[in-house]
Amino acid sequence: MKRILAVLLASLAVLSLAACGKQADSGKQPAAADVVAAVAGGLDLKDQMVTADETVFYSLYSSLDKEKVADASMYMSGTRSTAEEVTVIKAKDAADVQHIKDAIDVRIEDQKFSYEDYKPEEMTKIGGALVLTHGNYVLLVMADDTSSVEKTFEAQF
Repeated sequence: MKRILAVLLASLAVLSLAACGKQADSGKQPAAADVVAAVAGGLDLKDQMVTADETVFYSLYSSLDKEKVADASMYMSGTRSTAEEVTVIKAKDAADVQHIKDAIDVRIEDQKFSYEDYKPEEMTKIGGALVLTHGNYVLLVMADDTSSVEKTFEAQF
């Protein structure tokens, strides 16, 4: 009887410790615009920023297949005098996340080409572009200081 009780208590202790591990995903599915607003709100952006409409968004992300996108939002330099950008794209399916990351890579390369001669001082932002994923969400941030971005991004979920 004592052995059975000891085994049960040991099992309970192991299960209790396992429950203290990493918290499970809350299952939140925030709108891309809400994630962009939260992330951008924590940044010190230099330019007047605007939200890109769907036409502008897909013209700037021309390699992105609309059929693979569930939701997207882009906050960008309104004057285009800086490379500052906060973009969130949510894939319809987990299998489409890589396609979205590839489209973001193309966007970063396009920005390099656009700014290398026009405003070379912006190359630091572009070269330090931060790309993060959480489930089907992919985030791109081009800004001077992205140190707070990961924590803010993860807090949305």
